[in-house]
Amino acid sequence: MAKLTNDITRVFETQSDANTVLVAAGVKIYAGALIGRTADGYGRPFEAGDAVAGFAKDHIDNTSGADGDKSCDLKAIGKVALTIPGVKQSDIGKMVYATDEDGFTLTTKENSALGRVIRIESTDTAIVAFDLLNADKELLVVDTEEPSQGQGE
Repeated sequence: MAKLTNDITRVFETQSDANTVLVAAGVKIYAGALIGRTADGYGRPFEAGDAVAGFAKDHIDNTSGADGDKSCDLKAIGKVALTIPGVKQSDIGKMVYATDEDGFTLTTKENSALGRVIRIESTDTAIVAFDLLNADKELLVVDTEEPSQGQGE
């Protein structure tokens, strides 16, 4: 490699909780929906067995468009409150699986892993930690307790 003799501009991506997916033809995505990827890699409202891509940040209507005509910004890392029927305090640390764009369960059968329960909010509602940018790595629970307040730190 040659040594630089002039300044150059490089484009860097900073650590982010976001991602973007090109949208499949003929689909409508609602803000907050869980998004999956088709076999061709296009985003659509999640269907059981899809690879999980993230949660849609906006409403996207590609019902009249071709594959990739529109893109959808996603929340791909974070914590989210989800309705999970039957979830209870003893489920903290368990994996959560997606059944459709707004369906979540603790059952693995034909479902896709999303994240882990880190806190119970109320009946059938839990906070789930997810990291879909690093989904190839095991999802670990690193923060199951609320931070202590007023400890003078």
